[in-house]
Amino acid sequence: MGLPELKDKIRHQLDLADERLLRIVSSVFDNYLNEVVSYDAQGNPLTLSEYNNKVEEGLNDVKYNRIISKEDLSKEMQDWDNE
Repeated sequence: MGLPELKDKIRHQLDLADERLLRIVSSVFDNYLNEVVSYDAQGNPLTLSEYNNKVEEGLNDVKYNRIISKEDLSKEMQDWDNE
């Protein structure tokens, strides 16, 4: 069973589910989305939704040219040593 079929099966099962089962499924999704999947550069944990937000921020930074070249970063880092 592929992903599309699995999604269809689950949609059908959700249509038939009672409130108790829907609460269980909701809890599973909440726990999944709040599970730590990564850490940021400072070592802070990131949930799946936070991680996805960081990825989107990075993609937007590239899209809107809010980036720095390797050479400019190297120069900036040299200035850190002089501070």
